Amino acid sequence: MKRALQFGAGNIGRGFIGVLLSQSGYEVIFVDIVEQLIDLLNSSKRYPVVVVSPDGEQVMTVEGVGGINARHESQVVKGITQASLITTAVGPGALKAIAPAIAKGLQQRVDLKIRAPLNVIACENLIDNSKVLWQHVVKNLPEGYPERVAECVDFPNCVVDRRIPTLVHPETQDPLSVVVEEYYQFVVDRGGFVGEPPSIKGMLLTDKLDGYLEQKLFTLNTAHAISAYLGYRKGYEFVHTALGDPEIRRIVSGSLQESGAMLTKRHNLDPVAQEQYASSVLRRFENPALPDPVVRVAREPKRKLAPSDRLVKPAVLALELGITPTFLATGIAAALLYDYSEDEQAGELSSDLQGKGIDAVLRELCGLAPDSMLAQLVKAKISQVEKLK
Repeated sequence: MKRALQFGAGNIGRGFIGVLLSQSGYEVIFVDIVEQLIDLLNSSKRYPVVVVSPDGEQVMTVEGVGGINARHESQVVKGITQASLITTAVGPGALKAIAPAIAKGLQQRVDLKIRAPLNVIACENLIDNSKVLWQHVVKNLPEGYPERVAECVDFPNCVVDRRIPTLVHPETQDPLSVVVEEYYQFVVDRGGFVGEPPSIKGMLLTDKLDGYLEQKLFTLNTAHAISAYLGYRKGYEFVHTALGDPEIRRIVSGSLQESGAMLTKRHNLDPVAQEQYASSVLRRFENPALPDPVVRVAREPKRKLAPSDRLVKPAVLALELGITPTFLATGIAAALLYDYSEDEQAGELSSDLQGKGIDAVLRELCGLAPDSMLAQLVKAKISQVEKLK
């Protein structure tokens, strides 16, 4: 049986990537630092996934799984030498952390003269996700090995989309269970593979990944983040309840119109199809059967305020195309004011605003000159967002 090594045994790893790989005939071995999860995977060899759709729920069982404790590096390296596919769902910030072990495993494959093609797909909400992982891996390879590894290994970029809130289904009561929405998207760069692309259920191969990536990131992720930051300001616990607030709904809808107009121009998209996609995104967020905590969606605000991420980038691109990003600027302002005490990045952001001031934060974190049009728009929205209750 084909073996896939999946870094990350969290909800996305089990509820999305693990499902598709198992359904495609792979034995799925999860790598994670959470010892309890790994022990449960190794003892159960299976786990339930509850798929929620407008027509109800369906419980499916993912079988043929196991786990490796990420702290046992020698086992991880061995797993890499035995894998025919590697995937990740660890979060963009953790790619650097898993890179050393992946580098050692790929180095071992070279030393063992394993010539079978191996593809590594980083299923993360990040532009150039797999290539970013490769850049981290290269830094951990000895001189001469990057070229030798690249002969048989590649890192194709992808776009992934499936909402998986942190829930334990009341009927299963299984700590490994995952509740997921019916909708999913898994699009991979056709030209990024070494050898023939693997056969994975639901995987769409494309030669135009950039369009898919920006459409997803600047529609779904942008609206999701803005809903959460505004919801937090007004004291809502879940995204779907936040969107029931007329003021929040108006701002989020406005941001979708702005980003949609930008995407339509930038990628020559069908405006009707883009509008339908944006509407479907809102319907997915509003599903009360999949309650998503605003603090989960809003977490790591500094990462989400980076120049190339879901808030600043679409606003910058909109301005370049003659679209004034009024509502996107409101979302950026709300993210800058996110001060949830249990979020480390939120604490750092609050300290930076108090110690350095808004101009320095916009310049250093968001890559915006304080006198730029977008910076001016954001600063004008700060006081408005502060008054939200």
